[in-house]
Amino acid sequence: MPHPELATAGLRPFFERFQSSNGASDVERLATMYAGTVMIAGPTGAQVVSAADLQRAMAERRQLLASVGHQHTALIGFEETSLTDRYALVRAHFRWQFQTANAEPTTITLPSTFIVDRGGDSPSIVLYMNEQDVVSALRERRAAFTKGIS
Repeated sequence: MPHPELATAGLRPFFERFQSSNGASDVERLATMYAGTVMIAGPTGAQVVSAADLQRAMAERRQLLASVGHQHTALIGFEETSLTDRYALVRAHFRWQFQTANAEPTTITLPSTFIVDRGGDSPSIVLYMNEQDVVSALRERRAAFTKGIS
């Protein structure tokens, strides 16, 4: 059965904390929002990842995003669908803002899909799927912009 707070508020507050932890570069707190083992899926395939490996990957991703000028990420869209009493499907849209000295400010909005386990003391993400890698999307956007002005 879902945690009592989830029955009234749903998962939006959980994802607002997720976005806040992501924006604050709080890798440890962000990692606790995932199950001990999680499936990560994207354009290149899917893999099951342990919590320890996920935390290491998050730290590396944080460095990569900083290197391309990541400034801010905001949760701008949220849709929750109950799959069972225990699991929910969440479609979230995040707006990513980037700025470097060498490039125009860039904003990218990307959807992500999550399956969240609502059965424990607190929700936990058991599946995270991104439709497009944010760094690849940024590079494509910047390449298109550069091509358009040449």
